[in-house]
Amino acid sequence: MRSLVLLPVLSLLLACGAAPPAAPLDSSAPEAGKRAAVHPPGCRGSGSAVAPPGSNEATRQRAAAAARATDGWGKGYRALQPPPGFHAVPVAKNVDDGAADEDEDEVETPANLVMKYAYDDHEFISVVVEVFDHRAARPEGQSLFRHAVRSFDANGEDVTDEMADASFVNWFDRVAELRDEKGRRIVEWAYVEKGCDRAELYERFIEEGEHLWHVRMEVMPSAPEEDLLRWMAHFFDAPLAGPAPADRRGLAGKETTR
Repeated sequence: MRSLVLLPVLSLLLACGAAPPAAPLDSSAPEAGKRAAVHPPGCRGSGSAVAPPGSNEATRQRAAAAARATDGWGKGYRALQPPPGFHAVPVAKNVDDGAADEDEDEVETPANLVMKYAYDDHEFISVVVEVFDHRAARPEGQSLFRHAVRSFDANGEDVTDEMADASFVNWFDRVAELRDEKGRRIVEWAYVEKGCDRAELYERFIEEGEHLWHVRMEVMPSAPEEDLLRWMAHFFDAPLAGPAPADRRGLAGKETTR
């Protein structure tokens, strides 16, 4: 009889984000010096899914296998096709002054945006993916991480020459610096953007010859962890057959100073 009484309580706790304590961080990992307290996400309304604070290796492996199974694996960003649930959003081209219809709202297209995708397969999950092709103009002797922060992150204007890279790692909830088998430098970061609508931002930068590929994925609200990892594997890893960080995960329930 006692087990019957406890069962509904246990179910409620699991539904509201209760989770076992996370394993301690490796002291050498980028996250080790940052905020230690990660609260469970709690109950979400409107039927939105709640991802666990961390992902497990089996989930990452399934996401990687799904990305490798696509026809676009290793064929470059120009061959990128949207996965199920996504559709391509036309990217507006620059037009001469006066050529546009005066009745149309002006939409400013970010420089170097080459493709954009939106997720429309779920009423309560919004995802937008943008792919940029920047010139690979990283100053000699400067890390790709520092170059990306100074050039493409909102806090980049706060970076001075006297600041070490480690001093602004804490601006992000996760940072990874990688090299693939071809020696290409890769930086991947993630953070929560607060405001009227909470958004999770996942970005990846890959140097490839004269190109600096920049993929930006904005998720609002939190998507299921396995879907999120599969999308990152598809958009971040598959086009250039790149590696994934071992600690890649969603940020549901993550506290942040942003």
